[in-house]
Amino acid sequence: MPIQLLTSETIGKIAAGEVVERPSSVVKELIENAIDAGASRISVEIQDGGGSLIRVSDDGSGMSKEDLSVAVLRHATSKLSRFDDLESLTTLGFRGEALPSIGAVSNLEVRSAARGASTGSRIGLEYGATIGSRAEAVPAGTTVTVSDLFGNVPARRKFLRQPSTEASYISRLIGAYACNRSDIRWSLLNDGRKVFNTSGTGDDIDAAIGVFGAELSDEVLQLNSEGSESAVPGVTVSGWVSSPRVSRSHRQNLFFFVNGRIVQHRALTYALEEAFHSLLMVGRHPIGMVRIELDPALIDVNVHPTKAEVKFVDERAVCRAVQRATHEALLRQHLDVLPQVGFTAPEPRGASIEQGTFGTWVAQQGFGSRSPEAVDDDRPTQIRPHPSGVPVMRVLGQVGATYIVAEGPEGMFMIDQHAAHERVMYEKILGQMKTQAVERQSLLDPLVVELSPEELTAFDRSADELKEIGFDIERFGEQSIAIREIPAMIRGVDIAERIHLILGELADGGVGDSWLDSVAISAACHTSIRAGQSLSLPEMRELVAQLERTAQPRACGHGRPTMLHMSQTELERQFSRR
Repeated sequence: MPIQLLTSETIGKIAAGEVVERPSSVVKELIENAIDAGASRISVEIQDGGGSLIRVSDDGSGMSKEDLSVAVLRHATSKLSRFDDLESLTTLGFRGEALPSIGAVSNLEVRSAARGASTGSRIGLEYGATIGSRAEAVPAGTTVTVSDLFGNVPARRKFLRQPSTEASYISRLIGAYACNRSDIRWSLLNDGRKVFNTSGTGDDIDAAIGVFGAELSDEVLQLNSEGSESAVPGVTVSGWVSSPRVSRSHRQNLFFFVNGRIVQHRALTYALEEAFHSLLMVGRHPIGMVRIELDPALIDVNVHPTKAEVKFVDERAVCRAVQRATHEALLRQHLDVLPQVGFTAPEPRGASIEQGTFGTWVAQQGFGSRSPEAVDDDRPTQIRPHPSGVPVMRVLGQVGATYIVAEGPEGMFMIDQHAAHERVMYEKILGQMKTQAVERQSLLDPLVVELSPEELTAFDRSADELKEIGFDIERFGEQSIAIREIPAMIRGVDIAERIHLILGELADGGVGDSWLDSVAISAACHTSIRAGQSLSLPEMRELVAQLERTAQPRACGHGRPTMLHMSQTELERQFSRR
């Protein structure tokens, strides 16, 4: 093929691919433009996860008709005029690519009026082509409407995730900016429903509660390195983190801003979490918003097309500043008591284990039907074939409060107790749904749980499926849900904590073949026993027996293995017996 020049349409689509990866990329570019315009109010509305509609309105400085006509052209910007300006850049946007890149892969409409102007103007783009510009009476500020995103790039559109997942990405992004810019009044509508809004008072704690709910009311530790003896010269750290009493199973609610720009930086995350060393359980992470201010000349923001990554001249100094500020905030709270770890296995009480580790399902399977003497008998059991393909095993003990050691006719088995219980719970949920005999347990009083924006979005999508597997949950106010019934098989656990975990996983898209399957897998996973939980010998035996009776005993619902096998031959080889 001969070398040829690309068409302007092709160039536009390629350039848009670097800036506009998904709906949240569009939202990020538009809200950063609004912040740069000095807005005190920013409203965002989305439909179908942003695929059908994204509308961002602000009351910023706005644009004249002349500026608006230039703003949709590539490499037109008011943020810099020469390359050297990059060294002292203080704005969030600067490349002049946002509007033309968005317009190249969508239907774009911009309405804007400069402050004090008697009239405003409107301009539209349809997949990169200008379709009209005219004067209009519009309020001061700018409103950008994006519809049919990636309508002309089907290859990009088919790689988008479910609308609820894309909506959760947008909720998380706007929540981060709302926490950072607490002086701006933020609001987010998803499919016509309010996700959250903030007051815009400039109080970081008010903004945090507006985004994450009253769970943080008394659990916010403010960061402030100014005036501290341990402050790192040239680096100012502010913001907040949650106390160890409020944590998540993921890092998705831990945000870092460098000179006002949201960034992803593994070293910063590690430095902050090191300050929490021994204060959080393994696998738990704080919520937080950390602002870092330093000389723009000491940062390279032009590393990535989406400006999501930065490079520091002295990365160690910045990480040290974050860690020290976090450590001091924790010390100020006199946190001399570690957070309590719930869901501990009780001591065996004779033959009755109905309120034990596994909740009521243990007794339903006849776990307490044998005498303690019979249960603890270590004599070898007779090997018999099993329909699942997994042999009947003799439990020997537990390693690390996580793995069950068992003997079978073909050697030794190491069983992951969490994965095994997840498989049992998953098949039990599926079985009850198939026979339409879901066993439910009513709560004496409804349990009200506050959700984060992405959890709320996941709940709105999953409410019917949760009801189908045994939950009765409904919206309660703007950011809360009320739980009235739960599946009977999961009694005896911290319900609020498990709901957070289930919805957190669903917010990331789920893993099942269908959404109902994703909900069932997530519910099974997060209502199962956990790694690090000591089990009695009877409990281990009952769990292994139930795993043997499942249809697919070798993997949990997520596809992780439930067991490892070492044959007699391999054992002898390891000990140099053959």
